[in-house]
Amino acid sequence: MKRALLLISALFITLSSFSAIASNETKVIKISAGEWPPFIGQNLKDFGYVGKTIQQVFASQGYQVEFHFYPWKRAYKKASDGEYVATAVWMFAKERTEHFIYSDPVAQEQFVFFHLKEEDFQWQSLDDLINKHLGGGLGYSYGEELDSMINTQQVTINRVESPSKAFQLLKYRRVDLVPEEKHIGLFSLSKLPIETQELITYHPVPFLSNDSYVLFSKTHPESEKLITIFNQGLKEYQASP
Repeated sequence: MKRALLLISALFITLSSFSAIASNETKVIKISAGEWPPFIGQNLKDFGYVGKTIQQVFASQGYQVEFHFYPWKRAYKKASDGEYVATAVWMFAKERTEHFIYSDPVAQEQFVFFHLKEEDFQWQSLDDLINKHLGGGLGYSYGEELDSMINTQQVTINRVESPSKAFQLLKYRRVDLVPEEKHIGLFSLSKLPIETQELITYHPVPFLSNDSYVLFSKTHPESEKLITIFNQGLKEYQASP
């Protein structure tokens, strides 16, 4: 009888230990994402500085983030279908609210005009760009006003696959300006030969500023809970020194 009581006691202690370990386990959150260096990327340190922010915010709330990288459309679809609780990171577009709940902003994008250093480029309004020839990205939007100027051919644009190719056009004076998000432009420029880097700069005044968000899927059962947790953690993270 005594031996049986000892076995039961030992079993109870073991089960209690497993229960304590399980309760202290870090919960894993799976997020679909697209490549957008230096903001976020599979091969960037800490998945880029926005990726790092998302990880640290969730870590402060007891969650571990697991990023899964796909082409952007696929990342969006997988999250909208509820396969992932969220997808990162996206600018605001009204049509996306059908499938997603927007987090508080996690980063801000600033679009500027890159130009050759030897050109004294100045601008005060987008009207100063009339008759300029731009180098831009395929399918890129540059905000309502500049998009309208492009559509009405007040400015022309040569669209290419990447910022690096746009900078090559600028280097050889095949375009006058390259409108691009500042951090993305500088990151892309840093990958080009040093002689190209030394030729190009940017005007410091942004012509467009946009916030970036984590989108939480409306079809995932934990979205509402997790977006509340994330927004609270983000607020604490941004307030910390």
